[in-house]
Amino acid sequence: MSRPEAFIFDLDGTLVDALPDIRANANRALKQLGYDFQMTLEETQPHVGGGAQKLASNVLGKPMDDPDTLALYHAFADIYEKHPADFSRPFPGVMETLDALKARGIPMCCVTAKPAKARIRVLDALGLTGYLTLALSPEDGFAKKPAPDMLLECCRAMGVEPARTAMVGDTRFDIEAGFNAGCHTVCYCEHGYQPLPEEFEGRVVRLKVFTDLLQLLDA
Repeated sequence: MSRPEAFIFDLDGTLVDALPDIRANANRALKQLGYDFQMTLEETQPHVGGGAQKLASNVLGKPMDDPDTLALYHAFADIYEKHPADFSRPFPGVMETLDALKARGIPMCCVTAKPAKARIRVLDALGLTGYLTLALSPEDGFAKKPAPDMLLECCRAMGVEPARTAMVGDTRFDIEAGFNAGCHTVCYCEHGYQPLPEEFEGRVVRLKVFTDLLQLLDA
């Protein structure tokens, strides 16, 4: 089997353990808007992966386009820009892996459902920006995952075909986006926030630890 020549990463739950900040910023937004409840980490986790607007919709139990959903989404996004990485940290093995890929001259990109301004602040705060050829969010004018649009744009930026690129994520949205883009390999991070859907067992490379990704290059 040929080796991948480029990598595309999801952000939250893949590169970065952002759950504590997502929870804190969602609770700040709820309080700001006058809601009388706050969420625990366990209550927040199932809502991570589909984007901030979907999170707001799920938390309130209202449609995506409901005015209350949109108000919570915008409040959350604004607060996140001010508190991008109070608690977030790269998962174990991430920096080691990125250093190894960079040393081999392998291009990397990031595609995330996180609001664009928050994405920029998080990547900068955690020292990840310099590793990436490109990072994209839906606010940059692309359809959300599982649509392949952001992945295809990243491949264009890296000058590598999807069939020579690996997609690495932790949710159904990431996995389906990788398959929809025609990626060489789709990888699932076991340290992430969502369980692997049963229908993808045997079709993805499971990463028990993030550094397992380097085995793809040595196979």
